Order: sequence, then C-alpha cells, then structure tokens
Amino acid sequence: MTDNGQTLKPENVADAEFQSVDDALNFLYKLSLDDSSFRFRGQANSTWTLQPSIYRFSGFQRYQTVTYESCILAAKPPPVSPLTHTEYQLEWLMVCQHYGVPTRLLDWTKEILIALYFACDDSSQLAADGTVFLCNQNEYPKFAAYNECAMETQDLAFVNTTVLNPRMRTQSGCFMMWGHAPLGDATKESYDLWQYHKLYGESKYLQKVRIPSTAKRQILKELKSFYSITSDTIFLNDDYLEKTFGPKFEALKEDARLKTLYLTDADRLSVAELRQARSFLPIECRNMIGKCENLRKC
Repeated sequence: MTDNGQTLKPENVADAEFQSVDDALNFLYKLSLDDSSFRFRGQANSTWTLQPSIYRFSGFQRYQTVTYESCILAAKPPPVSPLTHTEYQLEWLMVCQHYGVPTRLLDWTKEILIALYFACDDSSQLAADGTVFLCNQNEYPKFAAYNECAMETQDLAFVNTTVLNPRMRTQSGCFMMWGHAPLGDATKESYDLWQYHKLYGESKYLQKVRIPSTAKRQILKELKSFYSITSDTIFLNDDYLEKTFGPKFEALKEDARLKTLYLTDADRLSVAELRQARSFLPIECRNMIGKCENLRKC
C-alpha cells in the first residue's frame, strides 16, 4: 500500500538494485552523460507512489486541496530577501514545499546521490525497501506561466527555477507541478504519475530502482564518509531561514488546515479547533464550500 492508501502498480520497473553508493554511480554512468535532463527522486518506502504531498495530507479530497492552496497563497509575503525574491506565486509555493508545507509540487533532484540519501534516511522506514526513481524532464511539458495565478494551472509540468532557496541549492532541487484538475471525467480526485502516463502515453525513461532495507545503513555511512551527505548538509537545520522562519511555516501549515476544514468539513474539527479557525475568518462561513468535489475547478 502507498502512504495515501492506494496500491502502487508501476508499469516500468528497473531491473537495477542499489546495494551501495557504487551501484548508484555505476547506474548513472550507464546513462547518456551528454544528457543533463535526467532527474532523480528518493523515497524511503518502495510502496509509496509518485504524488505531491498535498494529496496525501490530512485526508483531504482534491477539492479541499484547492482551498488549502488558496490559504497558502493568501499568506504570501511581498518579496523579502532571502525568503522570496519575486512576486511569482510559484516561488512562494517552492519555499513552502521545502519548509514542510504541503503543495502540488513534487521534489526531484539533479543529483542521484541526493535521491539515494532520501531513499535511505527516514528512520521510521529502515525496515522497508526504499526506491530511487529516474525520469527525464524532457518527456514532460515545461511550466512557463510564471506571471499567471498558480491556482489556474491545470496540467502537469516540469518546473525549472533559479530561486536561491538554500535547501534547493544544497539538494540540487527541481519540481514537477500537478494541475488542479483530475484526469478526465472518470474521477473527482487527483492522480499519481503512473496514472498520468497511462492516459498520456508510457514513459521511455521513468524507472523505479529498489534499495534493499538491509543496505540502507551502509549506504548512509558511505554517503557521509565519502561525500559529506548528511542531514545537516541536506536540510541546513541551523541556517538563517530555518531559524527565522521555520516555526512560521509550521504555523502556516496548521492554520491553513484549520481554515480548509472549517470551510469544507467543519465536523472534523474539535471545539478548540473550531474556535481557532473561526478567529482567522472575517465572516461566519462554516462549511460554505463543502461538497465541492463535483467541480473540476473549485
């Protein structure tokens, strides 16, 4: 099962298996070294699917994720260095994503060893096999609507950015962005990357490489000893943004959750949560947009 309760049935599973850092590097060298468009993603449990965090957060239905994102965007500050540098809403979503706020963005990295770290590091998943995914960003549309409202995006696209967020820099990060709309009229909910390819054509490059649970500790040791890849270098837990804004992002995540549930499914909130959520809103609007799931765009 996946972390959102769905069974993962990928169509293109690689024969490769990474037992060590050398295995990952040998795999990398077999790819075309002239092609810089390969991207990697590490996940600590091989049964988890490829889908952004917002669709796996708080039991939200798709229509509720639209409300949640609108709450996040409403909190966007004006450009303030080093937090944000432009008025682009997408830049704000990128920063939120890297500081733990669920978004429609799915993290990828240009560095296979960074992906390998994420496939091994989660202490709660050490008994589970991990996964490194490979894709080629040239197979996907390129996001170019930076000046448009992020809420209007309806299609999956790869996002390249020059945002200088410290974590993105250390993780060589880039993103896929999901569209708000579901795939066709068969479902009201969102989709994972495998479902996307079933509709739009199989991928030539998308692969899933298993990391045996028994190899995780040794791989982490090798990454630390030989490549200085650790939690401290990946997450920069003591950097300026983390110390200055970390608690604010955590509060934003929770406040947006409370607002979303108040507007869509207030019965899920406790009395204390109802009181707190109501204090955020200018008018009484409990369940105002509940049961909006019949709409393609909410």
